[in-house]
Amino acid sequence: MDNKTLCLTFLDEVHNKHNLDAIDTYVSKDVISHDPMPGQRPGSDGVKDTMELFHKAFPDKHITINDSMAEGNKVMVKLTCFGTHSGEFMGMSATGNPIEYEEVLIFRLKDGKIVEHWAVADALSLMQQTGAVRE
Repeated sequence: MDNKTLCLTFLDEVHNKHNLDAIDTYVSKDVISHDPMPGQRPGSDGVKDTMELFHKAFPDKHITINDSMAEGNKVMVKLTCFGTHSGEFMGMSATGNPIEYEEVLIFRLKDGKIVEHWAVADALSLMQQTGAVRE
């Protein structure tokens, strides 16, 4: 499987199918997260924690891939996340509000695994939609 296909499959499995076991398949145990969530543990355990947090807060969360490109051992993906704020998220009780925000991810791969990643999400928009920040 080429790097781009691997990353797109990983994202679909984790975000759309809510398959957290895919993290063990596609992500190195020692992955480096350059933009971790506050308090996120290092490595793939931290990735699992973060995905579990999002799945509990937004149980119907799914993504749409808007663009992707690969060069060498790096893959960039631009996506939109959708869902409903149905559980606690970063101290905020569920609001029932729909959420929609964009995110850009960059992955570096080695030997068929994601070993490093960067994430730039529209966190302000997400926080406004969950009621954590007023517009």
